[in-house]
Amino acid sequence: MRKTIFLLIAALVVATLITSCDRNSHVLSSGKMEDILYDYHIADAMAQQAEGGYVKNAVAYRAAVLKKYDITQSDFDSSMVYYMRHTDQLHTIYQHISDRMQDEANKLGANSMSAGVVSGDSANVWNGEKSLVLIPNEPYNLYTFNLQADTTFHKGDQLILNFVSDFIFQDGMRDGIVMLAVTLGNDSVASSVTHLSSSMASSIQIADNDSLGIKKISGFFLLSKNNSANSSSTTLQLMSIHDIQLIRVHPAKNSGPSAPTTPSAGRIPVNPNVPDSERLKPAVMR
Repeated sequence: MRKTIFLLIAALVVATLITSCDRNSHVLSSGKMEDILYDYHIADAMAQQAEGGYVKNAVAYRAAVLKKYDITQSDFDSSMVYYMRHTDQLHTIYQHISDRMQDEANKLGANSMSAGVVSGDSANVWNGEKSLVLIPNEPYNLYTFNLQADTTFHKGDQLILNFVSDFIFQDGMRDGIVMLAVTLGNDSVASSVTHLSSSMASSIQIADNDSLGIKKISGFFLLSKNNSANSSSTTLQLMSIHDIQLIRVHPAKNSGPSAPTTPSAGRIPVNPNVPDSERLKPAVMR
């Protein structure tokens, strides 16, 4: 009995030591990683808008982020190795970042048309997460959605799935996949699929052209895993989807169905009144 107790205690000590070694002093805290990765998104948005080419600007702006938090590229890389191996923690960090991105977009009016009537006899019927982050590691690489049609749906309706995608990839091929499927009144299924490889606003449309009625709406957002032999399992590979809307458009009674103007949706908001040098100045850590 004493031997069994001793073995159990020894096992607990070893497990504690392994955990302590796994997360050493070079690993940044989850709070600091959240701030750095959030600013990485801002830096990417600035790089897209600045002159001189995205790749060159992205390198310069990301270096400014590291300088802002007084860390080296080695510190960041070693921390990413840890968090990519602990995907549950990384996913939690990026859920917080998604919330911050959505809050900032709302403040700047990016989502002012996301609820209720959009234009004419149309409405946003999306009932899922408004923003999400996907990483290649299962199960955090997939988000599915399902919506049962109710009496507010009419025969001949058109559906428009609007969203904005953002990528942060240190290396590897970007391949996001979005699928929208509609089950019609005769149980046939109409679907549309699009691939994403860059940061942009996108939309997918499906219409009940034969006026069969819509019974169910489903689909998914997926970040494909890069199976290239040269790809690394610990580099930063993230896809953010935000400003998600599912617009239901009733058919026009006289002139036939017409699509509403797609609500404006941009990348991560960047206040044009704040110069780049001010955005990347050191901030007081939480």
